[in-house]
Amino acid sequence: MKFCPRCGGLMVPAGREGDSVILRCIRCGYTEKLSLEDARRLGYVVASETPREERTITTMKVSEAKRKPPKSLEEWEQEREEYREILQELLQEELEGGEE
Repeated sequence: MKFCPRCGGLMVPAGREGDSVILRCIRCGYTEKLSLEDARRLGYVVASETPREERTITTMKVSEAKRKPPKSLEEWEQEREEYREILQELLQEELEGGEE
């Protein structure tokens, strides 16, 4: 790894120019040329990008959500009554428990 001589920021590969690698500081933008051998010795890996026409695009369908049928008005009313009864019981228990 190499650090910028100006600000001490990390130098990262920014491209290639012939047989050399261009390193650029992530803080101040300072650039420096480095030979391929020196770049490998410092631990930089220089790779080229795959041309767009050689790329393979893959897609995958994970799953499809199963939709429940909509509830009828009667089911909504029944659920509301059940929740109301549970709430009343909890409130009653809290009131009775608070007096002791």
